[in-house]
Amino acid sequence: MSCLSSCQAATHGWQTALMTYSRRVALIVSVVATTGLTMVLGVTDPAPPPIYPTRFFVWNLVLGCIPVFFAAGFALVRRRIWLIPLGLGWLAFLPNAPYLVTDLVHLGSGVEVWRHVMQYGIAAWTGVMLGVVSMHLVCRRIEREFGAVTGWIAVVVSVGLCAIGVVIGRFQRWNSWDLVTQPGVVAATTLGWVRSPLAHVQPTGVALAVGAFFGLAYLTLWSLWPSPGPARVVPADQFARDDRSSAPPTHNRRPPPSPPARSIHPTVCTD
Repeated sequence: MSCLSSCQAATHGWQTALMTYSRRVALIVSVVATTGLTMVLGVTDPAPPPIYPTRFFVWNLVLGCIPVFFAAGFALVRRRIWLIPLGLGWLAFLPNAPYLVTDLVHLGSGVEVWRHVMQYGIAAWTGVMLGVVSMHLVCRRIEREFGAVTGWIAVVVSVGLCAIGVVIGRFQRWNSWDLVTQPGVVAATTLGWVRSPLAHVQPTGVALAVGAFFGLAYLTLWSLWPSPGPARVVPADQFARDDRSSAPPTHNRRPPPSPPARSIHPTVCTD
């Protein structure tokens, strides 16, 4: 029975590992394929809008991919000291992913309107997926290091900051690298909007919509991802107990019969 249980446990573990690996491969392939499709649609656009030429579309897509690389490094790096620069880089470029949703503003009437609807729609989906995947990688690493509560706090804060980043990019026209080159000016203009959000109705509405959409997208895909179960710790003496339990009981055994005693007769010597 012990051997059968061990074989079943090994088979179950192998199947779980294979399924997890297959999910990861499918996720990587789908994200790469969607990004490639978006790139092809942008490069082959026969009539891009005059205010949004192809090079801008491709550049925004490239910027949307950057947080995934930061998140991958954040998830794989071993030394904790590297989590700070990688996390800051990821957070600075994260708004570029859902920013692709706002490219729908360039849709207009024309002969290529349906093509642009498909192109910008796929680009918006790609941006959301890139952002959600990168956030998942970062959240999983934070959960391993500091616990599940800290991981979810990081998700909520990241979604809020991401919505603010989309607004200052779309309406105030700041870029991610402006946080390094002109941090004071970016902070001043952002705080001016945050202090009086009702005075700027359109940016505030876009921030709420982007934050809600991005957060719900993450929750939706999070509910579909398999959650890692807690590791089962086997005591050191468990194997000894299993060996003893698998052995046949000995308390009902009868001792083997002892051989009959050999009688020794005295030898009588006669003259």
